[in-house]
Amino acid sequence: LIFYFPGGYTWMLFLGMAASHVWIYVFDHYRVLRSIPSCTFASYDVEWWAQAMLAPIVGIIASCWMFKTNCTDGFHCFRGPSLIFACCLAWTAHVVMHLLVLVVIVPKLGKPAPEEDPSAVETFQSLSTKLPCSWFTANPIHCLRSKHFYNHQPPCAQYVLGKEFVMKPNSTIGCFFEESMMGCQSPKHG
Repeated sequence: LIFYFPGGYTWMLFLGMAASHVWIYVFDHYRVLRSIPSCTFASYDVEWWAQAMLAPIVGIIASCWMFKTNCTDGFHCFRGPSLIFACCLAWTAHVVMHLLVLVVIVPKLGKPAPEEDPSAVETFQSLSTKLPCSWFTANPIHCLRSKHFYNHQPPCAQYVLGKEFVMKPNSTIGCFFEESMMGCQSPKHG
């Protein structure tokens, strides 16, 4: 809402917000590269909803533009409630257009969805017997809690890329992955 009011400290606010965004980006980038071995995006539902939630926020910019250009050279000149109505109309028009583009135009530009979902019959158990990394095994706190608080035998082992052979299955706690040691040699001690 700061766009609606003139302020001498607006640029300082935006510099602070820009610095905060850079910090969050760098920190998240560091954490993702350090802690997450890979990402799988099964669908664009999260992206679509993020774009849809952005519509009313960006609509505020259209409303503010209507307010700021009021009675300036070459633009409209509304007074009183009609200015408020014009700002609300600009906001509504933007939100409707934004959502229409997301619903109508964006799907036409993308790849069509498959007729039948190939993994519709896939269960967590059948998938986690093939893939070692899951929410349970990628969460170090869950693994520590499994070992020291719940005393599971065997406990949930943390997923580390290249160390999958250490993981032992325990179906009672949702750990199903087991890698055979074929082809692997035990380290020589001595």
